[in-house]
Amino acid sequence: MKKTLLYLGNALHRMQAERGSAVLFVSSKGKLFKKELQEAFEQSHAAFEDIRLELKGWYQNHDFDDEFLDKMKIVLDNTETVKSRRNRILNLEFNPTEIISGYSHNVISPLMDIMVLVALSNKDNDPAKVSAYAYFLQLKEKLGRIRALGVRGLVTNSFGNQEFLDRFRFLISEQDSFKRTFFAMADDKQKRLYESIMHGNAVRRLVEIHDGLRKGQKITLPDITSTDWFSLTSEKMDLMKRIEEKLVETLPRNDVPEDDQSQASQIQVTRVVEGISSHQRDFIEELPFFMNLPEDITSSLLQHAQVREYKKGKLLFLEGEVSSRLHIILSGWIKLFKGTSSGDETVLQMLTSGDMVAESAVFLNATYPVSAQVAKKAVVLTLPAPIIRERIKQHNELALRVLDGISQHSHSLIQEFENIRLKPAAERVGWFLLKLLLDQGKVPDLIELPYDKSLIASYLDMKPETFSRTLKRFKDNGFEINKNSVILPNINALCGFCDHDLAAACTKHGTPECPNPDCRMDTGDNFK
Repeated sequence: MKKTLLYLGNALHRMQAERGSAVLFVSSKGKLFKKELQEAFEQSHAAFEDIRLELKGWYQNHDFDDEFLDKMKIVLDNTETVKSRRNRILNLEFNPTEIISGYSHNVISPLMDIMVLVALSNKDNDPAKVSAYAYFLQLKEKLGRIRALGVRGLVTNSFGNQEFLDRFRFLISEQDSFKRTFFAMADDKQKRLYESIMHGNAVRRLVEIHDGLRKGQKITLPDITSTDWFSLTSEKMDLMKRIEEKLVETLPRNDVPEDDQSQASQIQVTRVVEGISSHQRDFIEELPFFMNLPEDITSSLLQHAQVREYKKGKLLFLEGEVSSRLHIILSGWIKLFKGTSSGDETVLQMLTSGDMVAESAVFLNATYPVSAQVAKKAVVLTLPAPIIRERIKQHNELALRVLDGISQHSHSLIQEFENIRLKPAAERVGWFLLKLLLDQGKVPDLIELPYDKSLIASYLDMKPETFSRTLKRFKDNGFEINKNSVILPNINALCGFCDHDLAAACTKHGTPECPNPDCRMDTGDNFK
């Protein structure tokens, strides 16, 4: 297994370097890095030829199951596609964004998934150590993306563009997040390995640049050239490759007597999930995805999980990013949005406690189709995507939960589209307020507004001034409109905005107390 991981890791490293070289070459319109790019092509080709030779031995010796071999074949087929596109790259037929996306989604991300699966398939390996290894692979990949995006930005002088700068800072914050997670999951030996290798001029220089960017500073061509950036980041990538190879040697469990294996495993699991409180664990186990799952499946997932707190404004991921983690909201609010060509954003969904965030991308091993940002301080459970996908294939119970979850998510999107995009302003606001009232369930005539009114307006697909005018109509009808709350004139004041989906959450529906048993929007007329 160790030899296999080293072969796969070498191919991954070479493909990451090829991606960065291709972006530099194309961004400069072919003026820079042509020789280096062709060398990168040759090195990547050689690395995958080594894997093809090894693959014959894997088949003959039955080292891996058919599922793994099929996945490996898909990756190798994808490398053939990359191979066929190399002349088109040299002919400048792709833009930098297409190159980053193509390499990342078709080869690099699947390779990392396979490496984690190989490590997990060895029963002698410690799952907690494998989890740390998986996070390190993600950490290294974030630096690879920073290398590629950085050379593009320097060649095209894009660091003066706020949208580009925000995207770059987001990558840095993601890198920092994976580093913190790696250290949280790693044992002492793995931490020492990292610290003993990760030093030198390139590391120091990149820390200085990243710190400056976090503080709002910009980097320009006089500060550092695109080729200098590529050299600095490549030097650090090489150091990380050394760490990766050393980490492979740390994966086996510590030598303990067979009778003590289960006890040692339990101790390790406790260390890994120490960030999850008993209250949070109870809440998690009541979520639809986890409810009534066998204890061994739940524990096998949560031993790789972390609970994180995010401040308002924190970006979880951007549209087009590789889906590296599954996010489940324990508290707070997160908005899903898409950027528009004019630089604005369209809010697609507002998610809260119990919701999964863009889960279909994780389940289907696709890139995130939307961006996600914290709208109100949130506590989020995160699980590594490769481990989630592997467990789904191992357990039919989880696979059924996934199908059910995707179906419910699709239904929810359709429902919200109908209620938010296709109705007059007063009906949108009334439906939204009633939904909040039913979700909160605290006081029968009090609604707490969970996030800014400007964000509510965006979510309801209306301009802030339209939202304000609509609230004024509600106020004229006896509603008390405050900064962070709405008080109803009577407990049935919003019942006319009910529909069949909201009715399912209402305790009055189906009883004599229900003033709107047919769920018709007739009260809305009073607010037009």
